[in-house]
Amino acid sequence: MGDSKKSSPWLWISLALIIGLFVAFILFLDHKIVKSSREQRPPEAEPTDISKPKFDFYTVLPKRQVDIPEPEQTQPPVPNQAADETAVLYLLQAGSFHKMQDADRRKAELAFLGLEAIINTAEVNGVTYHRVELGPFADGGAYSQVERQLIENDIQFIRKTVK
Repeated sequence: MGDSKKSSPWLWISLALIIGLFVAFILFLDHKIVKSSREQRPPEAEPTDISKPKFDFYTVLPKRQVDIPEPEQTQPPVPNQAADETAVLYLLQAGSFHKMQDADRRKAELAFLGLEAIINTAEVNGVTYHRVELGPFADGGAYSQVERQLIENDIQFIRKTVK
């Protein structure tokens, strides 16, 4: 019954000796680091080079003043009436439906995308159509952004220009 392996006491003594030496080595390094950090090194002498100017932000900036002249009072520019009359507005038609419910569904779909649409009713050859339109857009930037958003969400549309 007694064939259990017993470890040798020399194994435990050598293990304790190795751990003790490791702890002593760590304490030695710690002492060496603390000692070297406590040593004060003499401050290095700054080279005195008179040829280079020294700029100090905090002393130079407050002394600096810039006089800004008041602009002369001029009349505001008169808007060009001819340019405003010929400005092109853009519309996007995102669908045309026979049933008002389908048009409302498309309008709600666009509202989920953050787009505000209106429904215009038109009668063509005796048939009533409900058109879902976005716009009008005065600049091409907003127009192209909405157009890109419709393409990304697979919504078919027709481009229109309004004068």
